[in-house]
Amino acid sequence: MESNLITIKKITPVFKDERGEIFDIFEAPVGHTGLITFTQGAARAGHYHIESIQYSYVLEGEIELIVSQQDGSEEERFTLKPNMYAEIPAGVVHTYIAKTEALMLDSTTLSRNGDGYEKDTVRVPVETVK
Repeated sequence: MESNLITIKKITPVFKDERGEIFDIFEAPVGHTGLITFTQGAARAGHYHIESIQYSYVLEGEIELIVSQQDGSEEERFTLKPNMYAEIPAGVVHTYIAKTEALMLDSTTLSRNGDGYEKDTVRVPVETVK
C-alpha cells in the first residue's frame, strides 16, 4: 500500500517450520507497548503525537486507519488486517475505526508513564474524520 504520510506493510514470516512461524514486526527503540481491543464500530485515537512515533500491528479483525496532516489535508484511508503494520510518524493525525471486533498491538517511542502520553498527544475530534 502506498502512502505519502505513513509506512504500511504486510508482515510475512521470516522463518517457518513444523513448529510454527516467526514474524519480525519492526526494529526500533520503544518506550511503551500496549494491547488494544476494539468492539465493532469503535473509533479510537483521533490525535497526533508531538514527538513519538507510533507502531501499530493488527493481530485480529479489520481496522480502518485514517491519517492526515494536522490541517486535515492529504487524508488517506487504509484497511488494516491481521499481520499488517503501520508506522505513523510524529505530527500525523491518526484515527482507527474497527470494521469488526479487533485486536491490535501498539507501540510508541515515548513512555506512557505519568503524564508522558498526555504531554505528547494533541487530540483531534474523531467525528471530523468519520
